[in-house]
Amino acid sequence: MRRLTVISIIAMAAMLIACGHRAFKSGGSSDSIAVGNEAAVDGSAPAFDVDSVGRVVEDSMASVDISVDWPAGEQGALADSVRHYISGQLAIMPFDEEKLKVRIYDDGETAVRNAAAIHHDAMTAMWKSMLDDGWPGGMPFNYYLRVEKEYETERYVTYTSTSEGYSGGAHGFAKSTGITFRKSDGKRIGYSADYDTEKERYVIKNQTLFADASAKGLAALIKEGVKSYFGNFDVPVTNDAQLKELLIGIDNVNRIPLPANPPYFTKDGLSFTYQQYEIAAYAVGLVGFTVPYDKVRQFLTKDAQEMIAE
Repeated sequence: MRRLTVISIIAMAAMLIACGHRAFKSGGSSDSIAVGNEAAVDGSAPAFDVDSVGRVVEDSMASVDISVDWPAGEQGALADSVRHYISGQLAIMPFDEEKLKVRIYDDGETAVRNAAAIHHDAMTAMWKSMLDDGWPGGMPFNYYLRVEKEYETERYVTYTSTSEGYSGGAHGFAKSTGITFRKSDGKRIGYSADYDTEKERYVIKNQTLFADASAKGLAALIKEGVKSYFGNFDVPVTNDAQLKELLIGIDNVNRIPLPANPPYFTKDGLSFTYQQYEIAAYAVGLVGFTVPYDKVRQFLTKDAQEMIAE
């Protein structure tokens, strides 16, 4: 009985801040694009200039709203790496595991225009197919994507990708990820992960963030971070049994795995985010927390430590 009470408390709060899908207008048809300039930077470090490019395509069946911070005339390895990253995010299909063939764009307006059209056509086709199959809904599908420059110092630039929407079913979807690029050569400081169906877990590869992903001290930081997330909802987690009760697929709370998407550098520390269903129920939201650099520094690779050197 206690489990239902705890989940209910978290659900009401988490739904408000993390899981609700964005409302779109419907009825008419519109297709618009906007371009703006943005250059935010920490302290006196040279800014990685970007153009904020956005596009909205909507009608009575589907709505798509996409915007990205595209390198503004920048050349070199960093700009190329960021363009590759944004192009990859634009190719992710929001409603299933399918991924479009990634096309690397040189121009932000073309990238956003093409992606918006592809996603709108795909969602419209799905909406019509579900209606033909007897779906009792009829509510327009929608997809909202933001790929933004989140934070920048003289050594690195961090991008985040956030998306949410609705494509049928009982509720919407949401996702939030990020990646940090080294300014000197555009190298991504993070890792990639593939889901192993036999082991039923994500297998991390291309590790450039943590020197030892299995370190007990790192696992302890993750455990404390997950506990702190639930503390945001005034849910008491005083022992391991209570924490395990709030999670799914976790046999040992002292060994909660790294998130499938790599943590990224922010002003306040290393930011961790677990996606929907990754370690907790949908109602819990996106389990996320930030670990201060003074606590996590010792577990980072040399490349990662250099990003936050004082």
